Amino acid sequence: MNIPNALSLLRVFMVAPFLVAVIYRQFPLALTIFAVAGFTDFLDGYLARHLKQKTVLGTFLDPLGDRLLSTVAFISLSVQGLLPPWLAVTVVAKDLYVALGAGALHFSGNLTVAVPSVWGKLSTLLQIVAIGFALLAAFTAINATLLYTLFIVTGLLTAIACFHYVWCGVKVFSEKTEKDGE
Repeated sequence: MNIPNALSLLRVFMVAPFLVAVIYRQFPLALTIFAVAGFTDFLDGYLARHLKQKTVLGTFLDPLGDRLLSTVAFISLSVQGLLPPWLAVTVVAKDLYVALGAGALHFSGNLTVAVPSVWGKLSTLLQIVAIGFALLAAFTAINATLLYTLFIVTGLLTAIACFHYVWCGVKVFSEKTEKDGE
């Protein structure tokens, strides 16, 4: 196992301690774990590219760690009252729809690699910022209006990213169906 894959696997294993910290309302610790996990996400991608160590395992571990941590963070922070439930549902539903769509495309014979859209990248960035600020707001004073505005913008861009991915998936599936029908 190379270093980038080990870092991705470490991020997967950081989900449980993060969740325990949130459950026991140890929000500074949860924020620290989340920040370290975020750093490992950056570092594994950087090392995989610069050391030319991209692997098939890495293509599964990296997004698995990202989506697992994100899902656990949004659901647990929502349960703790630190994030609005509608935002958790929006983020988790988007990830679920994208994963199901990617699976449907893959099993229908479309084996092309999905490229993240600008909407997806922007919504992911805002989701990370929203989690970080929600955790920070649990133990420091943050303007509630600013925080809720961040949640609304995050939810809106997540919904846009979801619809964009669905639209692109339907388009790819339709093009494949048309080619198969010729």
